[in-house]
Amino acid sequence: MNQAIFLRRLGRNDAGPYRELRLLALQLHPEAFGSSFEEESSLSENAFAERLDDGLVFGAWSAEQLVGCAGLAQREKTKLRHKAILWGMFVRHEMRGNGVGKRLLEEVLDHARTCCEEVLLTVVEGNTAAQAMYTGAGFQEYGREPGAIKLGSHYYHELLMRLPLKGL
Repeated sequence: MNQAIFLRRLGRNDAGPYRELRLLALQLHPEAFGSSFEEESSLSENAFAERLDDGLVFGAWSAEQLVGCAGLAQREKTKLRHKAILWGMFVRHEMRGNGVGKRLLEEVLDHARTCCEEVLLTVVEGNTAAQAMYTGAGFQEYGREPGAIKLGSHYYHELLMRLPLKGL
């Protein structure tokens, strides 16, 4: 795929494409996210616009299509503000394998370096491609949460990973 990829922070006007991509992610990989398709599909486009206004979500665009996204949530409490959480990372299947995820992760981490000292994330055990990308960026596993996600009667375990950015 030779199309140019553009990265930028998503804003209120991106709510439609963001909602579509987020719902696709939840539909295709329900084990990878704490939210469910059922919960989020009931939310209006305006609710997604408010999420983009209130939070920090970066998007990867190919032509006019949003092909990837990742959020960064900085902790609010004073004693925890030095940490941020990478959440909601997803790249459309047809765009995988050409560096979109890596570039999106780098964009999020570049921003994180301006506001926090450490980035935390969880990744479902067995998602080897995501684990390899995160490890390649310097994240290290520091624990596991058995049964972190439950779908029906099946449990999915998550790896807890961290990337110190400054002096930790």
